[in-house]
Amino acid sequence: MYVIAAVLAAWLPGANLLGDYAYAEDAGMTMPAANALLTPPTRDGERIPVQIALQVINLSDINEVAQRFRVVAYLRAEWKDPRLSFTPKAAWETFRVYRPDEVWTPHFDFANGVTPHAAFDVTLRVFPDGTVKYYERSSAELSNSFHLRCFPFDRQRLEILSHPPVSEAGLVNFVDAAGGPPISVEQRVYSSLAEWAIVGIGANAEQIPAFSTETTSQMRFTIEVQRRYTFYLWTIFLPLLLMVILSWTVFWIDISQLLSQVRVSVKTTLAVIMFALAISRHLPKVPYLTFIDAFFLACYVFVFTTAIELTVVHFAGRSKNEKRGRSIRRFSRIIWPVLFVMTNLLIVAIYAQPGH
Repeated sequence: MYVIAAVLAAWLPGANLLGDYAYAEDAGMTMPAANALLTPPTRDGERIPVQIALQVINLSDINEVAQRFRVVAYLRAEWKDPRLSFTPKAAWETFRVYRPDEVWTPHFDFANGVTPHAAFDVTLRVFPDGTVKYYERSSAELSNSFHLRCFPFDRQRLEILSHPPVSEAGLVNFVDAAGGPPISVEQRVYSSLAEWAIVGIGANAEQIPAFSTETTSQMRFTIEVQRRYTFYLWTIFLPLLLMVILSWTVFWIDISQLLSQVRVSVKTTLAVIMFALAISRHLPKVPYLTFIDAFFLACYVFVFTTAIELTVVHFAGRSKNEKRGRSIRRFSRIIWPVLFVMTNLLIVAIYAQPGH
């Protein structure tokens, strides 16, 4: 047999058939040896329980327009492989370190990943009883469903879904990590988010359908964030409010000065339109009205109806009914602000309902 291996090695340069056979012979095997530790540990047909936890170290690019966000985290997993148990040679040998290509490890996929996640600094520690602790630094861009009806006063749930690949769906079972929280967020993440405030974190293990009659385990990590809306108050709501108030100045211009009234009304309308176009790329493009869209629409309507009002007053003056025109103008000074406030209170009441 050694002669045959030597002849094959001569015909196949780079092959180490003789060495492989010698290793197999020493192990009592009758064929070239493969690393048996790269195969999953058997558990009599039961799934291998794998505890999984996530430590988020960076959370960035939360983009509600693209419905995505980026996360950098340490993923920690733990399972038991009796084949790796050992007797320490000394008191200092509390664990042994392996490379990922030396022993079997489960694979971790982010189900909502836009692209396959990148793993760095992978470490495997094996303890005397066969407990394996796996660490990796992961970076991923994830898709997420954003509910933006209350934008910019909204609260979002960022989800990180991790489950084994299809090939391991019936092999491993993800469970909550023992001895600590399944998800944690470093303090710098809390302070580095300029637009968002983290208000809660959580995780739970669940079973989801894989095929028609099969299920696979999944860990759902959630990070609840609330938008800091101060920026929108000062840069959008306040300027729009001032534009609407500016359009009402025509109510205090004498009805005989039509040209001055038209100038104010037209310029205000154009200003609102140009302002909306300027900030449109910063607003979410969704098929429903958000809170800020409803406020924009209210501002459009009241600026436009101001132009309608001065037209009505002008025609009343031309029909030699100047007294009626002045009565309409005095009425407009009160009713327009009151209706504007009532409209916005109604918008707030609608969007404050639990369904929004």
